[in-house]
Amino acid sequence: MTTQTTEGRYEEGLKRYEEGAPLEEVLAHFQALYKDSPNDVRVIVSLSWLHILLGNKAEAIAFSKAAKGTAQGRYNHALALLTFKEKGVREKLEEAVNMGGHEGMHDAMANLEDAIQRKGGDFPAAQKLLAWIKEMH
Repeated sequence: MTTQTTEGRYEEGLKRYEEGAPLEEVLAHFQALYKDSPNDVRVIVSLSWLHILLGNKAEAIAFSKAAKGTAQGRYNHALALLTFKEKGVREKLEEAVNMGGHEGMHDAMANLEDAIQRKGGDFPAAQKLLAWIKEMH
């Protein structure tokens, strides 16, 4: 039996997410990966995203703060703050845009569109953040 690398396990979780697996299953996959690789920022960003989508406020904000070293982590933090009606959304959004540039904005827009679709078109915070990013673009 071979042990899958962190990279392979991460890619497997991402693939399951992209294929539309239930978010709870994808979350469990990334939580297990986090136990083995607690400093992998990709895993932390993924956990922040999944917790936002699942409505887990404390976890979403905590993992988003932990991922602040990446543009996507900052976009996630802005979305978490907006989703859970906390302050500081615009500041985090500006930090994300400054850090990620044009490419980061495109990635964030694609991710937000995916989130809106996963929520059946009913995700006001993601819709609002998407509109703001488009205005800045």
